[in-house]
Amino acid sequence: MDEQRPQDIQPEWQPIAQPAETPPLPPPDPKRLYRSSDQKMFLGVCGGLGEYFDIDPTLVRIIFAASVLLAGASLAVYAVLALIMPSEASLEADPRTAAQNTITEASEEVRKGVDLAVSRVKEMTGRGNRDVGT
Repeated sequence: MDEQRPQDIQPEWQPIAQPAETPPLPPPDPKRLYRSSDQKMFLGVCGGLGEYFDIDPTLVRIIFAASVLLAGASLAVYAVLALIMPSEASLEADPRTAAQNTITEASEEVRKGVDLAVSRVKEMTGRGNRDVGT
């Protein structure tokens, strides 16, 4: 009888087919910080920060309001962010155009806010309904 030793036995195996190489996935779009047009209450800064950090914009607003009451410095931070953060609509525009649009939008929003505050103060004090000189 012809005995085979273990080292003489050749396994009957087939080479494993290599999987086709899949092309690498494109990198995800980088996160961009912008003033939100969807989550906007005043200038969209808190909404943009909320969208960027993936948190509720209301929470960002509460933090800003609390910091105004405690330290007051957040008003300056908010103003700076309002001026340097582009609006959502101008993300694809030329940077110079986007900067000009940001300044224009911010000044218009501030003007509207001041006019609204003045009219409400006049309503509360009763000066809005008086005729001058009579």
